[in-house]
Amino acid sequence: MKGERKFKILAADVEKANLDVLIHILKDYYAVYPAKTGESCLKKAVEIVPDLILLDVLLPDINGFDVLKRLKSDDLTSSIPVMFITSLSNSEDENRGLQLGAVDFINKPFNSEIVKARIKTQLQLVKHIRRIEEMDIYDETTGMPNRRNFDSQLAVEWARAVRERNPVSLIMMDIDEYEVIFETHGKEYTEGLLRGVSEVINTRLKRQTDVKARYRGTVFAIILPNTPKDGAKIVAEDIKAGVRNLVISGGERVTLSVGISSMEPTRSDPVSNLVFQADRNLYKAKIEGNTICC
Repeated sequence: MKGERKFKILAADVEKANLDVLIHILKDYYAVYPAKTGESCLKKAVEIVPDLILLDVLLPDINGFDVLKRLKSDDLTSSIPVMFITSLSNSEDENRGLQLGAVDFINKPFNSEIVKARIKTQLQLVKHIRRIEEMDIYDETTGMPNRRNFDSQLAVEWARAVRERNPVSLIMMDIDEYEVIFETHGKEYTEGLLRGVSEVINTRLKRQTDVKARYRGTVFAIILPNTPKDGAKIVAEDIKAGVRNLVISGGERVTLSVGISSMEPTRSDPVSNLVFQADRNLYKAKIEGNTICC
């Protein structure tokens, strides 16, 4: 179990004594973060994004069932497995928890071997799922993160922007006249062009926190955390300039149409607004011809 030290477990229980027991049982194997209320559990879940949550049903402010509902409604925490820890033995409560999305129940008082065994089993499943997901999050042609990867990263950055009250920008860019280039030069040539554009994006982005992806077809997307609209326009212009150095057979230079959206989101703002605005601005840019629209 030493190899599982990297896993983070958030344990929420009203009783400090129960938290102390859990920490004692698990501290040699995992990083354990305690919480004594439902609100603190929700806050820490967003802050640390644990690999597993142990959740007491009877919390002082919000019951565990409602905490689970809120965890499942947030894109950042919805996929975190939750195990209820409870002294309740009512089958109706257990059935309710499982229907809401809990993966298991651990009864109080804690049996250390049962606790370790059930948590180990659940985290092995987490590890297995992640390995499968890692095989399906990169675009085969360009080697860039794909749409699935993009959606996951956008949820993380959106939550961070809400929490830290910072702006976040999204750039969408599409290769102009790609269909004509494809018809003229064929699949192998145009796949090389896609790789060329992705290489320009990779070299022109300077911050490790910036997220790029092949969003769909010939459209690339870039998430710029803590970046207002003016900063996003500078990044877009730099990438467009780099792509203009790519020359199509016959001497014609490659151009991009670009749509940008920027927001300083609040908790009531859906992340889809950022994507919709960038996509709409990209469409407008393509109609107007080789422009940046924001």
